[in-house]
Amino acid sequence: MDNKPQADWDPRSPSVLQNQISAYDQMRHRCPVAYSEYLRWSLFRHADVMRALDDPATFSNAVSAHLSVPNGMDPPEHTNYRRIIERYFDPQPMQLFEPVCREIAVDLAGRLPAGGEIELMSEFAQSFALQVQCAFMGWPETLHEPLRQWILKNQAATLGGHRAAAEAVALEFDVYIRELLNARRETGGPADNTAKLLKERVGDRLLTEEEIVSIIRNWTVGELATISACVGILAHDLANRPDLQEQLRAKPRLLPAAIDEILRIHAPLIANRRVTTTAVSIGGRTIAAGERVTLI
Repeated sequence: MDNKPQADWDPRSPSVLQNQISAYDQMRHRCPVAYSEYLRWSLFRHADVMRALDDPATFSNAVSAHLSVPNGMDPPEHTNYRRIIERYFDPQPMQLFEPVCREIAVDLAGRLPAGGEIELMSEFAQSFALQVQCAFMGWPETLHEPLRQWILKNQAATLGGHRAAAEAVALEFDVYIRELLNARRETGGPADNTAKLLKERVGDRLLTEEEIVSIIRNWTVGELATISACVGILAHDLANRPDLQEQLRAKPRLLPAAIDEILRIHAPLIANRRVTTTAVSIGGRTIAAGERVTLI
């Protein structure tokens, strides 16, 4: 007997995809705890989302069938790995890395045609993300195109819901990373972030290769899409607000605050995943154990 609930909405319908923020606002009032074939259960209300975030014993991060450091871990295990990772994104290393990002952006912009139209995402944003990520990790330029092709295959497998294809794509990426790690071990190489991860410790031991590969996979899979999405979001918002463009040209010192505010309102990541460890009642609905939950 199939006890699967009936779908309350379709997150991939044209009306939702045309304006996701508006659609989510409507769901928040109409059906704040909703079921769909694609996302399973979704929580839309702030109080319900915060309840899930603050209760990892019931709403676990361990949603992946594979090791996922630290995204797929719950406290206290998650906390130990988070301490390692956060150091790479502290203000000081980010300030040192900023000129590199700026140089990449200026170089890419200088190669764009002076007139006519371009497709911003494919001709600028994705290349910017690839080059920035490779520079951050200390990877060679020869990896730019293989990574670009890998991203396209990963997106196709994810959107198509093809699990076997997604696993094959993930394995292909792992091969790239293991080769880079082996090269660092054999030759020493530069003291880049890839090499630094080989020396990181959790507790009284070094990180395993599987843990390092997982960290790098999370950084790369997540960041390549997020960086390019941020570029697109900023360009789209400014294209629709010529008055703000003029204000920022006149007062460049306002750019950091403007960028933060635009990305706060139009965030590149608007959902997170959990899995229930036990049956739970929330928002008037009962969710069984082992169900995937999306926090909007």
